[in-house]
Amino acid sequence: MATTALKTRIIKRLAKEEDAHVLKTIDILLRDTTKEDAQRRRINEMAVRSEEAISKGDVLSLSEARKRSKDLLKDISTGRGKERPAAARKPTARKA
Repeated sequence: MATTALKTRIIKRLAKEEDAHVLKTIDILLRDTTKEDAQRRRINEMAVRSEEAISKGDVLSLSEARKRSKDLLKDISTGRGKERPAAARKPTARKA
C-alpha cells in the first residue's frame, strides 16, 4: 500500500473514531519521539491515576496489601515443586 493511500485510510478512520481512549492512545503513540519521552509520560500518567485512586478511596490498607502479597508468594512457592507442562519443557532429542 502506498504511503498516501495509507495516510488517507488512517485519516478517514480517525475522523470516524469516537472513543476518547482510542484517540488518546493514538495521540500518545504519535507524540512520543524517544524512549525517554515515552517512559516519562507513562510515569506521569501512572502518578495521576494513583492520585485519582487515592482521592476516590480505592486503595488497600497496609495490612491488606501485606496479606495479598504473602498469599501471592505462597501460591507461587507451592507451584514450584510441580512438574512443568510438556509445552514448557525444553525439547530433547530421542533415539528412534
